[in-house]
Amino acid sequence: MKNLLGPVLALVMMYGTGTAYAQNYSNLKPVVKAAAKKMNEALVKKDLKAFMATTHPKVIATAEGGADKLISDLSKQIESMESQGSKILSAWPGEASAIIDTAGELQCTIPQYMKMQLSNGVLTTQTTLISVSMDRGKTWYFVDATDKTLANWRTVFPTLSTQLTWRPAPEPKFVPKK
Repeated sequence: MKNLLGPVLALVMMYGTGTAYAQNYSNLKPVVKAAAKKMNEALVKKDLKAFMATTHPKVIATAEGGADKLISDLSKQIESMESQGSKILSAWPGEASAIIDTAGELQCTIPQYMKMQLSNGVLTTQTTLISVSMDRGKTWYFVDATDKTLANWRTVFPTLSTQLTWRPAPEPKFVPKK
């Protein structure tokens, strides 16, 4: 009996610690949401430098021309969209998923909603963002996950947890102009 006590206590300590960490990570969900909200506000205001600061550094590092080129390309896309009578009206995050501690990072997903004025009405879309913090939750970076599967994203970001999940994006909702 005495020989079993050590391993049993070790298991109790391990599970107890895991529960404590899960509670701490749940407390970070509002931080993730606030960071996503800040990113969305930067996009709506066309503060592309602030928007790019929320983009995962690996995306920027692997992009030809880096952040400056990404900002220039995004600016041109917005100008083109606006020249056709379209405009981002608003963007907002949903609630973050469970936060996973893996490979020295905190990771989760969070839905993102966007409302766009088109020349003939209003379009509302939903996407999913992969959220990653490399500094224990102080700073969060985002990648739009909607266009790829987790397996595809893991080729770019091999440290992504296999526990991350997201649903395919629902069909956009369009309300025609009256």
